[in-house]
Amino acid sequence: MKINKKLLIPKIFFMILFACLFIVLSKVKLTPIFGTDTSFSASVFFGPIIARLIGIPFGVGAIFLAHIVGWALKLYTIKSTVNLFVFFPILFGGIYFARMFKGDKRLIALPLVCMIVFILHPIGRTVWYYSLFWLIPISIAKFKNKIDKILRKEIFRIYSYSLGTAFVDHSVGSVIYLYFMNIPAKFWIMAMPFTIIERLIIAGGITFTYLAMRKPLEIMQKAFIAKAIAISKKQSQKEEVPIHA
Repeated sequence: MKINKKLLIPKIFFMILFACLFIVLSKVKLTPIFGTDTSFSASVFFGPIIARLIGIPFGVGAIFLAHIVGWALKLYTIKSTVNLFVFFPILFGGIYFARMFKGDKRLIALPLVCMIVFILHPIGRTVWYYSLFWLIPISIAKFKNKIDKILRKEIFRIYSYSLGTAFVDHSVGSVIYLYFMNIPAKFWIMAMPFTIIERLIIAGGITFTYLAMRKPLEIMQKAFIAKAIAISKKQSQKEEVPIHA
């Protein structure tokens, strides 16, 4: 128990560190989002892996902390209601990525709900086929065990999880932008071919970032554990009362 309490410090440290890194990467703009005046940022590669690296509670905390600090420092602007929810896609994408390693079948629920909600919208109803993209994360979560057997190399398995993650991020973001910005049907149609390429690239970015950061983080965590054990032993020795004859 003492070691677990000691590990709270590195968890909080990494949460703050990753929140800062997320803010920096969010300022690196990539491609524009069709029908809006906003763009994707490099944070789409990093944000989803945080929950896997330090656990879902701390991963979610890092995303929330990044946006609270960003708003407080006016690094992020709140021009409309949609800006209050811009971190939701990465948040849920991160949960999907973290739980995919455990084979959680309940992950199919989120993209399925997004499909339903998308089609219920008047505009979404006219381009209902756009929501078929989200059958991808549903299928990956549903058939994870079979996919793992087919994709024997770890990098390919992680890429499949990343692809599901990229489309979960996409499903949540699409619903948010549809309901808060009423993006016209023509933009959803125009975006379809680009969505495929975009998500394949994002999945590659998530995979690369995760593999690049996993080993260094494991080494640092082992160092923290060793330090925690050493501190615990020293405290135990100090608490021992010498027996006098």
